[in-house]
Amino acid sequence: MTFLEETPHPDYALPDVDDPVMRPFWDGARDGRLMQQRDRTTGEVHWPPKPMYWKGGDRLEWFEARGTGEIYSYVVAYEPHLPAFKHLLPLILVLVQLDEGPRLVGYMINCTPEQMRFGMKVRVAFKRLGERVTLPLWEPA
Repeated sequence: MTFLEETPHPDYALPDVDDPVMRPFWDGARDGRLMQQRDRTTGEVHWPPKPMYWKGGDRLEWFEARGTGEIYSYVVAYEPHLPAFKHLLPLILVLVQLDEGPRLVGYMINCTPEQMRFGMKVRVAFKRLGERVTLPLWEPA
C-alpha cells in the first residue's frame, strides 16, 4: 500500500474529519484502511454513508473494503481550479467503481494521462495532509 505525505497549500480545502457521519471513513483513512458502510440486513453498501440512526439505528455497520476497483470514468485537468492543485497537473480525476459496488471520486497517482483507460484496475493509496487528514487516492493495480 502506498502512503504519501504532503503539507497542504493554504488554499487546499480540507474535509471535515469530525463530521459524525463521515468520521469512521476519515479515521480509517488515517490508519490506511478504506472504510465503507453497509446495511446489515440487505448487505447493500452505501456511499455516501448514512447517519447511524437511519432506519432504526442498528442496521448500519462500517467495514474495511478491499480497496480495489476499476475506473468507471475519468477526466484530465490541465488547469488548476485552485493554486493548491497546480503542482499536481496534469491531474487525473477519477470515478472508481469499488469491487463492493459504490463509486468514489478521487484522483490518480503513479499514472500518466496516456496510460488511463476505462475499466483499468486500481487500488487505493493514501496521502497524509497533516496530522488529522489522510486522503484516499488511486493507483494502477
